[in-house]
Amino acid sequence: MKFVSATGQMAAAVLLLALIVVAAGKSVEKTRRPFPGIERLGSRLDSVRPPKGYVSKNPRVVEGRLTSRLNHFDPQDRNTFEFTYLTNDQYYREGGPLFLVVGGHYPINPYFMDNSHFRDIAAMQGAMLATFEHRYYGDSIPVEDFSTENLRFLRTEQVLFDLIELVDFLKNEVMNDPNAKVILHGIAYAGTIASWARQKFPNIIDGAWASSAPVRATVNYPEFAEDVGNIIREKANDQCYNRIFQAFHTAQNLLDAGLTEMVSEMFNTCEPVNVENTVEVEIFFFAMMLSLEAAMAEDFDIDNIARVCDQLTSDEFDTGLEALSNFLIERYSENRECFDLSLDNLVRYLTDTDIDGEANREFGLRQSTYHDCTEFGIFPTTSSPDQPFGSRVTYDLFLAECQAAFGEFITVDLIYESVRLTNFHYGATDPRTTNVLFTSGALDPLRHLSITYYLNLLSNARVTPREFTGADIVSISDSDSEELLLTKNMAEQYINSWLGPQINPFYRK
Repeated sequence: MKFVSATGQMAAAVLLLALIVVAAGKSVEKTRRPFPGIERLGSRLDSVRPPKGYVSKNPRVVEGRLTSRLNHFDPQDRNTFEFTYLTNDQYYREGGPLFLVVGGHYPINPYFMDNSHFRDIAAMQGAMLATFEHRYYGDSIPVEDFSTENLRFLRTEQVLFDLIELVDFLKNEVMNDPNAKVILHGIAYAGTIASWARQKFPNIIDGAWASSAPVRATVNYPEFAEDVGNIIREKANDQCYNRIFQAFHTAQNLLDAGLTEMVSEMFNTCEPVNVENTVEVEIFFFAMMLSLEAAMAEDFDIDNIARVCDQLTSDEFDTGLEALSNFLIERYSENRECFDLSLDNLVRYLTDTDIDGEANREFGLRQSTYHDCTEFGIFPTTSSPDQPFGSRVTYDLFLAECQAAFGEFITVDLIYESVRLTNFHYGATDPRTTNVLFTSGALDPLRHLSITYYLNLLSNARVTPREFTGADIVSISDSDSEELLLTKNMAEQYINSWLGPQINPFYRK
């Protein structure tokens, strides 16, 4: 199956791909081009995103706009904004439930409403399908720019109330059924919102299926690099893992020995790596890791891992460092004349407050970074020895990123307190909620932040062996393993149990 790398998420997801390759050189146009993989920088918590450019061909998919409060928690603030939603009544039968696909950190897209196992269950249940656009993304922007002051309304509590207002509107104004049951579904961060909506509003939300949902906030997240390494071993071989390990550790040793010009020339950096600036050294290694991962996850095709590894393990190269530098330079040479890995280059993108800035409009870079710095953390360091990407990416890099983007008010204490409060408000991996099913893949880094064992009244959790992020959300097919089929059937059974007896279309009063 096609997959979105768990980094993409994090992969995916991954907070600093902004550091990666931007052309500097003679051409101003090249200098300003976004770096490869920038979409991952804005989507660490959205490990699975709808395919870019997907347009529904279903004429029953209808778009609408709903007015919502900018600040749901201040009765004196009467400011409002509009957000976009989509509905599909193709399968709806009178008396049926509402199946709502929760939107994530990306512009609205009907893909999961049109193509998923959740859609298939909705068809069997005679459900109205819907999805919505997360505030601050796409055309659902509540402010005039993305200044730090204006980003203060980007909070999960605000998003939850947007969702509940939409549910109330759809039940009463679209379905004309205020008693309709409501089932939510979300993937990655959107799955987190789905599970928290059921937790906070059990009188409104009847159940939630949360796939790969990172419900535990944390500051340090070394599991990301560990699992990327495990995926390389699982889908390629140990030889590739060892080559990457050799490359990163050799680069570290060369820089420590003062051979900065050699390393800079090998990787074609715009300026020599500044070993006096520890943040820029961290940027160098983090950019290498994420640019390599971006190549492996291209088009969300898992076979790319083996193809990239074939190049890295070629007999053409004597060392891992030579193989890695050659691969990266060749892969990105058409888009840039050199690799700009400076802190200034990163800051230029992170401090862009223009709503229509390319990185903000298309990838949600500044918005998602703010959400990470003030609520979730989840910074993918290389502090674990059980991964191949060296040891130079530390929490200091992400703190520098947050402060550069939003100001010195973001301190170590503020980030730790924000993470603590997120876990305190929602319960982290012990939310004491019912009618939620948590599903993950055994090769998905987000599973470390999700719930992998949970048995409460009408709630459960399951990890599917040998699967990646989002494998369980796809419609059932002949290629599904027995374990994956079991997970999909479990989701269907739980949703059916939350809804009660199925609608009989032939019933007459």
